[in-house]
Amino acid sequence: MRAGDRVELALRSSRASPVGKDRILHLDAEVVAIDKPAGVAAQEDLAGGDTLPQLCSALLREMGEQQTQALLVHRLDRGTTGVTLLARTRRAQSALLGEFREHRVRKEYRALVSPAPSADTGIADGPVASRPALTRWRVMERHRSSAMIAALPETGRTHQIRVHLLALGCPLLGDKAHGGPAFLTTAAGVRHDFGRPMLHALSLELRHPGGSPLHIEAPLPADFEAARAFLRTWSAAPD
Repeated sequence: MRAGDRVELALRSSRASPVGKDRILHLDAEVVAIDKPAGVAAQEDLAGGDTLPQLCSALLREMGEQQTQALLVHRLDRGTTGVTLLARTRRAQSALLGEFREHRVRKEYRALVSPAPSADTGIADGPVASRPALTRWRVMERHRSSAMIAALPETGRTHQIRVHLLALGCPLLGDKAHGGPAFLTTAAGVRHDFGRPMLHALSLELRHPGGSPLHIEAPLPADFEAARAFLRTWSAAPD
């Protein structure tokens, strides 16, 4: 730089990381499980921003951990919340990937859909992106023209639950890409907007790289509970 040079700066206010200590569901020498918030991508995409492995590595550094590596094992969509598992060593990553590859992982999701399915339980068995896919489901709560569903995918295709629910005729609330309504309005004019697809990875059960069983569960997030409360209120209101 020289005297008289013009310098332009673009300043950004620092924001707290969306992945803090309160997001850790499990931590040991080989595995870290995170309650992933909406808006965080598992890997780089066109929307940009830090990925979940990057955020987890930064968190481990802040916590003073010697080993700060966080390796991706499986992926949730950017808008999906809940249990996400990352490996802290290459050996652990290989073992965990084997669990997913051999379909030994039990996954359970919660989904808010509209309209509600006519049956109480069922199996969605249709290809996703030309690959075999199967999702078991059951209704947990019924509301006016909507429902909360437990979805148990037995395969792990991209957007599998979203595609299967659309094929069932009951897309996810907030899932505009797959036919889900962006908002609902009561007869009294009360409107509730869904800022993302209402899908949450509730639990994950598999074998830890050390050989012991591992079960991890993530609580329903605030926006999911708010949507659920709206649906309950709507159902209780007179026509």
